[in-house]
Amino acid sequence: MSAPDFSHGINELADSIYYSVGAWHDFGYETPPTPECKLIPPLGERSAEAIKAAHAAIETIDELTRQLCALRSQLVDEVRQDEDVRAGRVDAMLARLRQERQS
Repeated sequence: MSAPDFSHGINELADSIYYSVGAWHDFGYETPPTPECKLIPPLGERSAEAIKAAHAAIETIDELTRQLCALRSQLVDEVRQDEDVRAGRVDAMLARLRQERQS
């Protein structure tokens, strides 16, 4: 039985964060590319929707952080298990070579 794939959905969470942060900025620009584009409103002047988006971004960041921690833990465990399997094969190969030399 294989472990759950904790990497699944990371891109979607990152995209959601990106969108929510854009909404927090009221879809403005730090440096507008054209005069028609609006600036990011200063703090204290952002809309209620922007504030809701910021809270959504924070929740999604927390969710992504938990998922990344689980993925990290899973990868560390799998790499250690892989090292153990490889070490077992090397030990068996060395034992075979020693036995062949003694024969």
